[in-house]
Amino acid sequence: MLWYNINEMEVDKIYFITGMFAAALSVVAFVPYVRSILKNQTRPSGPSWWTWSILAIIAVVSSRAAGAPWQVLILPTWLCLSQLSVAILSIKRGNNNWDWLNKFCVASAFTGIGLWLLTGEPIIALLISITADFLASVPNFRHVWANPGQENKLGWTLGFGSAVLEIFTIKTWSMAESGWAIYFFINMSIVLFLVWRSVLKKLIRQS
Repeated sequence: MLWYNINEMEVDKIYFITGMFAAALSVVAFVPYVRSILKNQTRPSGPSWWTWSILAIIAVVSSRAAGAPWQVLILPTWLCLSQLSVAILSIKRGNNNWDWLNKFCVASAFTGIGLWLLTGEPIIALLISITADFLASVPNFRHVWANPGQENKLGWTLGFGSAVLEIFTIKTWSMAESGWAIYFFINMSIVLFLVWRSVLKKLIRQS
């Protein structure tokens, strides 16, 4: 029994370390973006970043309330902080025109909180926040599809790497523990494909 408990502790430690590496990789991917904002080379969309910040906070809180362990929440917690920092920077250094999609996503997120409070089911808020986050990502998908050259390929590739590591932090494949990680992996996979699409086309033509 003692050997089993030690083994369990070691396994939990590995999951936690993997979560830390996922967040660290995301930090490396994020630094160039923040630097470009501070140098006035990039004007972030304030509404998009505020929307993502709110949705990320709800995803973390609802996942934790539903029973998700901390190792799968390290990366999304870091993303809450990083997205919130960009949202704050966007007040003076970004574009702050709210469109209907951002308003709809934020309204959906708060609807999810309301349903959570009414039903006592945090999974409802998690599912709605994931759905709203995907809808909020559609304009970004469209932009990357039309202008892949304007995106930082290294940054997005590192971001995808953090999503892959996040998958390896999952110990139990429940909605509470794996829902956000799976969604984040899918989202980053789409962006990665769009960012490298033109390069892939050239390689295919050459082969």
